[in-house]
Amino acid sequence: MAAVLMGFAAAVNAVVAVPHLRADMVEINVRPTLLGAVSLGLYFSTFAMFGFAILVLAAAFGASRGATPARPLLAIVAAVYIAFGLGAFILWRGSAHTLGYLLIGVLIGVAIAPRGSPDGSARNAVLP
Repeated sequence: MAAVLMGFAAAVNAVVAVPHLRADMVEINVRPTLLGAVSLGLYFSTFAMFGFAILVLAAAFGASRGATPARPLLAIVAAVYIAFGLGAFILWRGSAHTLGYLLIGVLIGVAIAPRGSPDGSARNAVLP
């Protein structure tokens, strides 16, 4: 579920948000060098979002096939999304749109969190 949400957010960013922001910057006559630099950063962030989504999707697919997920790597992705979601929520004075990033991070965190089993061994809560 997290990978789907991540892919959706990246697609919306690539198709709607970045082109809209770029058009707004052109409209207000932002210097071409600044426009290029900001656009590069925005497109890179979108590309990175797709990369994170593919990483989470590959981990979920592998776990469904019995592979052990790379928990430390996924924990970093979860922490990035949680930190960004919380930070953006605070900085943008409670904009609910930013909580989607927090939700994605929490979903990943819950999926990779080990839990105890009846025999006393730790096992994954959501991923097999």
